[in-house]
Amino acid sequence: MIYKVMIIKASGILCYSKTFYGEDKIDDDFISGFLTAILDISEKIGGGEIRSLNFRNFNINYSYDDDKFCIFIIVADINDLEEELGDKIKLLKIEFMKQFREAFINWDGNISKFEKFDAFTEKYIYLPPKILLIGEDGVGKTTILDLFPGELIIELDDDMNEVIQKSIKLTNLKRIKKCLIRELNIEDLINNPKGYNQILESADIVCFVTNSGASNLSRTRNYYLSIEAKLERANCYVIANFQDMKNISFEPEKIEELFGLITYGYSAISMNAKEQINSILLEVLGKIIME
Repeated sequence: MIYKVMIIKASGILCYSKTFYGEDKIDDDFISGFLTAILDISEKIGGGEIRSLNFRNFNINYSYDDDKFCIFIIVADINDLEEELGDKIKLLKIEFMKQFREAFINWDGNISKFEKFDAFTEKYIYLPPKILLIGEDGVGKTTILDLFPGELIIELDDDMNEVIQKSIKLTNLKRIKKCLIRELNIEDLINNPKGYNQILESADIVCFVTNSGASNLSRTRNYYLSIEAKLERANCYVIANFQDMKNISFEPEKIEELFGLITYGYSAISMNAKEQINSILLEVLGKIIME
């Protein structure tokens, strides 16, 4: 995920900032001063251009425009693809300088004029969070997707595997306007880990969908344990479907103990199934905003 976009005048003045995720824990003025100092030192010692700084929880990727009027910065998740972020920075530079190059030639110190750039970053730079529904056939993954308006999109990833997904609009979250929901059969992932690793590792949220019965829970837990090491990037949860089948379903609290993951009880055939899943998605997405 791209957490933040910043554009700094080469002299160190912050011209533009847009936060997509998080609660602004990363201080804009601190980054401005820090980066300009680092770049100045690099130039003085002849170290060449530094293109990124890697921290434990995020990366700072940046680049100058051709005229070196500005430094363009993207703060992103540590596992985001460098190539994708590079493309975003190029796009950012091209459009910003197209709109505002004259403002830097005739600089008057007024940065309020750059606020209208929000429309561009929200449409072209923002990356919606990816939610992956993963489980065996028949546990309700497709039923959940079908609750939302819009067509299912089947795309091929870089390894030529089918990716079933749907873009969902959101209205009740502070910064997240939409998300991308994907579904994946967990047996396909286990049987072809190399082929589906990209889908798994690109997910921001992974929801293991189960039918709440003993046999399915046991298999899904074993699957989960076998891929747990690959899920460091994602927030993981369990959606315990078929809670309406009281005689065979384990309660969410018991399932939570079994997996060691926050578990949401659910019934895809209930009258308020859509409201239930909406509530679940808003809650797990809300945790991303607060991180």
